[in-house]
Amino acid sequence: MRFVAFFLLCFSLCLPLAHALELRVALGVQDLAPNAAGKSGATGGLVAFNEDLAREICRRLNARCSFTYGIFASILPDVEARRADLGFGNFLRTPERERRVDFSDSIWRSSSRLLATAATARRYADHPEGEMTLDKLRGVRVAVIADTQQAIYLRSVAAEQQLSLVEAKTMADTLRLLRDGKADFSLLTMLSAFVMLSRETPGTFEFVGPAIAERGLGGTVHIALTKGNATLQPAVNRAIAAIRADGTWLRIVRRHFPFNLD
Repeated sequence: MRFVAFFLLCFSLCLPLAHALELRVALGVQDLAPNAAGKSGATGGLVAFNEDLAREICRRLNARCSFTYGIFASILPDVEARRADLGFGNFLRTPERERRVDFSDSIWRSSSRLLATAATARRYADHPEGEMTLDKLRGVRVAVIADTQQAIYLRSVAAEQQLSLVEAKTMADTLRLLRDGKADFSLLTMLSAFVMLSRETPGTFEFVGPAIAERGLGGTVHIALTKGNATLQPAVNRAIAAIRADGTWLRIVRRHFPFNLD
C-alpha cells in the first residue's frame, strides 16, 4: 500500500500543470507620449481605472493577462482581428460595431460635451440665442478624435452647420489644437475630458453648454470582446456582476474619481 501511495504521489507530481487562461487586453490611451513608466499615455484617470477593472476581471477569471496600450482607433480593429481578446476604449454599442465584435454588459455611462479655451468660451458666452449648445455651432472649427461617435455625428451635420472638422488621433491632440488656435471647440467624451483637464492649469479650458447623451453621443459603455467566443462573453459578464455585487466596483471607482460613474 505504501508503494502504491508513493507511486500515485510521484505520478501526480509529474503531471503537467493546467494552463491558466491567457488573455490579451488592449487599453485605449489619451496621449501617445510615453510616461515615466514607459506606458504610452497610461498616466492615471480613466486609463488607470480601465486597467484596474481589467486586472480585477482577469483575477476573477483566473486568467493570465498581458496588456498593450494604443490610441482609441486601434483598439476595435485589434479585437476584431483577434490581436486582443478584450478591448477597453470606452465603447458605446452601435449596430456597426456589433457586426465586428461582441460586447460585455455595461461598465459605466457616458455623455459628450463641448470644450474650448477659456478665451473662446467667454467670446461665445453671450450668444444671441442663449447658452451655446452643439446645435448652435455655426462656421467654427471643431476638433474631434477620429473614428469616435463624436466624429461620426459631427460629419453628419458639418455641411448644414458649416463646421470645419479637425480630426485628431488622441484627446491630448485635441487639447493641443485648441491651445494652438487651430480649432475653436472640441467635442469629447465628458468623463475622459474631465480627467484630462485635471492635469491642466486651472482656467485654461472650459466646458461649454450642457452634457449630451442623445444622438449617439452618450449611453452605456462596454468592453469589446472577440466575436463569437462562446465562453468569454458570459465569463466576463459574470465577473462584472460579481465585482459590482461585492463592492469592488465602487472601491475601484473611488480610487480614481470623486464621483460615481453610473
